Amino acid sequence: MLIQISSGNGVDEVCRALFHFLHWIEDRYTFEVVKLEYARCEDGYKSILLKSEDEAFLALEGTHLWRCQSPFRPKHKRKNWYFSLAIVEQQKAIVIDKSKVTYQTMKSPKKGGQHVNTTSSGARAIYKPLGIEAISYDERSQHQNKKIALKRLMQKVQMIEDDHKSNQKSKHWRKGKFLERGKSVMVFEGEDFREVMR
Repeated sequence: MLIQISSGNGVDEVCRALFHFLHWIEDRYTFEVVKLEYARCEDGYKSILLKSEDEAFLALEGTHLWRCQSPFRPKHKRKNWYFSLAIVEQQKAIVIDKSKVTYQTMKSPKKGGQHVNTTSSGARAIYKPLGIEAISYDERSQHQNKKIALKRLMQKVQMIEDDHKSNQKSKHWRKGKFLERGKSVMVFEGEDFREVMR
């Protein structure tokens, strides 16, 4: 699973909380860091993306609170700094079983001389599990047109996959910007990031 830890709008104090939180989970959970988005402040992250099979992370999903005097603005009245942890769906790659691709042959609809109009050299590659197809009339050879149609079919699959990834990236971004303040999954206090409630 993918785990996204976000500072929301990236206030320096919350970015520092993410820095502390990463060190806190290092001793308690198994994961690998996929991406770190560094903050403008020293020792701070705007967002963290982790990959893990450790199901204990499921109990951490939600909003977390760090209670601490601002390390950047000593006279600032606010002492509650919220950040979020979200379990993100991992998009699986689309795998095409080429044995399930079916072909149809057809005459070319194009003008192109006696051979093109009288032989079924055109080819359509169809992949029913995804409901997609691709056509080629480019070559005189039916065999070559099948190859081209399959290649175009694979390009369509790649476009579908890229579109899914783009939509998921946008979804992750929106999820990371939303922070629900109030009931916190965990509360930490002070510069030493002590756990005070679970």
